[in-house]
Amino acid sequence: MEKIKVSKKALKSLLSDSMRTAISHLELPKPTKKVEKLLDKSSKKLASEFVHILKKQDRKTRKSEKDLTYVEDVLKGKKSKKSKALATV
Repeated sequence: MEKIKVSKKALKSLLSDSMRTAISHLELPKPTKKVEKLLDKSSKKLASEFVHILKKQDRKTRKSEKDLTYVEDVLKGKKSKKSKALATV
C-alpha cells in the first residue's frame, strides 16, 4: 500500500493552464489583471478541493485493501477473528 502523493501546486498549474486555454478559444477580449487574478484564485481553490477529494479516495481504497487482507488472513487462519463484546448499559 503506497501513499499517493498529490501536489497541490501541480494541480493548480494544470487547472490554471486549462482554464486559460479554454478562455482563449472563446471570442473574448484579452483578459485584464482582474481576470488573471480571479483565474489564479479560482484555480487555487479548485486544486485544494481536488487534493482533498483525491486524499479521501486514497484513504478509502487503503482501508478497503486493509480490511480485505484482514478477512483473507482470518480465513487462512493467520489471525483470529475479532470478538465484538456487547457492552451492557
